[in-house]
Amino acid sequence: MPTRFELTARERLGDALFRYMQGQPADALGNEPDANQQALRRFRLLPRVLQGNESIDTQISLHQQNWSAPIGVGAFAGDRIFHDEGVLPIARACKRLQLPLVISEESVTTLEQIGAEYDRCWLQLRAAGDVGRIKALIDQAAQAGFKNIVLTVLAPVHPVAGLQPGGFSIGDALKQRGWHTIGGTQPGVAPLPAFPVWRWQEIDEVAAHCADRQLPLWLKGVLHHDDAAQAAQHGVSGVIASNIGLRQSARWATPVDQLPDLQAVTRLPLLLDGGVRCGSDAVVARCLGASLSLSVRPIISALVAGGESAVFDLLSGWINEVTAISHWCGVSDMAALNGSFITEERY
Repeated sequence: MPTRFELTARERLGDALFRYMQGQPADALGNEPDANQQALRRFRLLPRVLQGNESIDTQISLHQQNWSAPIGVGAFAGDRIFHDEGVLPIARACKRLQLPLVISEESVTTLEQIGAEYDRCWLQLRAAGDVGRIKALIDQAAQAGFKNIVLTVLAPVHPVAGLQPGGFSIGDALKQRGWHTIGGTQPGVAPLPAFPVWRWQEIDEVAAHCADRQLPLWLKGVLHHDDAAQAAQHGVSGVIASNIGLRQSARWATPVDQLPDLQAVTRLPLLLDGGVRCGSDAVVARCLGASLSLSVRPIISALVAGGESAVFDLLSGWINEVTAISHWCGVSDMAALNGSFITEERY
């Protein structure tokens, strides 16, 4: 069943670009459903309406930064391919709602333009190539007013032609238009290794650079508990459980299923990236230990279908869902949500 705005987005984008946005990897079998989405939908919430709570506060705080709800918008590449203004309508909607917005280094819209619209964005960088390149982009982000850095260690780069999500190359599409990205200087996507061979020593260097600029560093693409256990020792401020939307392979574990293992080995804040399609998904993720959930595909569909107003309507509707469902669970704030409020469906 298509989510809200998907039918309009597919019609406007065409099948090839829509499939890229949906992120179906080459090893998915036919119309195999999205495993991240299915993993979240397995869980059911347990209402507790007899607690007598008269109000609910959906705000959360991460590293002394306050957000209106445990929801954020994740990063995506080639933003101007999806909308003439690129990511700017999403930035304006997130500013109105006070939600975090993660910007990909593969965006075409410049950091200066984005920062002028909303100076609380996060910049996502690929942990690949020269560390000096990463440091320079962090400096540019700081100057533009960005508030967090995300370093993705599982970037969806493919060493073999034809393995791109949906069989569509966003880099080729940008080249055809003569556009370069935040992280590159030539048309297309910056050519970085598919297997970056980064180690913890590079993370140490990036973390120190972020600390000097008072920017929290989030490590994204972490699914193995040993990686999560080591992150705090290397200056990382938080971990984002993510399989990059299963864009590389349908065989990666889902971040929802890994959250308990990750939470067991680290006291760092955990975020969930993958499969979030509504406000109740964010409530479930919060019960499972994720401070905040990031969503991308529904927001791109809303952007394509109706620009800023559609994005605002979608996200404000999700906040309303979080408010109502959390109230029905009998809690007065998001910190009170925990595993006692969920049950897992069994077939």
